[in-house]
Amino acid sequence: MRFLFSFLVVVLTLAFVVTVIIYFIGRALRDLRLNTSSKAAFRDVLEQMRQQVKTLMADLTPWDAEMFSLLSLNRQPVRGKGGFQKFSSGYLLSIFQEPVVAFAVMESGKYQKIALARLHDREFVFRKKGNDVEIWLNGEPMGTFSNGNLLSSDKTARMLAHLEEKPAENHSELQLANGRTVSLTNREQTTSPNPRAAVLVRELSREEENIALALALMRLLV
Repeated sequence: MRFLFSFLVVVLTLAFVVTVIIYFIGRALRDLRLNTSSKAAFRDVLEQMRQQVKTLMADLTPWDAEMFSLLSLNRQPVRGKGGFQKFSSGYLLSIFQEPVVAFAVMESGKYQKIALARLHDREFVFRKKGNDVEIWLNGEPMGTFSNGNLLSSDKTARMLAHLEEKPAENHSELQLANGRTVSLTNREQTTSPNPRAAVLVRELSREEENIALALALMRLLV
């Protein structure tokens, strides 16, 4: 009996060690995959994220002209798939607790992150590299956010927006290129259990909304 007990202890110990080794090898491979700058690897990760988000799309509330002002800071997480390519995913909610944005986020270390946000009619992709964030809209490069400025991805690198962070205040100020401003709520300063993500002074055009929404989603997911 004592021999059998010792044998079981050895077997369980070896099984535990093998499991730990497999886990860390898988994690290393995942991190290597995310850290690579190859376009093929990036596309592969995005495709897996799209498949993850696709399973959430049926429950999304359609996005209309008023929805940006109704977007809240709250989210509803959804358990992701297993495996080494593991994403956190879920919904961003409206102030009425409606799921309005489906998302998936993949993180590797402090300075590497990829996020995909899907509305019923458009898709935003964010890739954090160091302190900069690259942004795509519907598969096309939109701009790069760096040092508070969102610059277009084309050769002109024109200013699309400037975000002045005011961490000690209730809102930070986002100024669009045409001078219009949007107030983005600072989560740390709000006491509301269901705070709005943004406060709009006036209605935005579709292009203005895309820019402002991109930065609001970036703050929520990246």
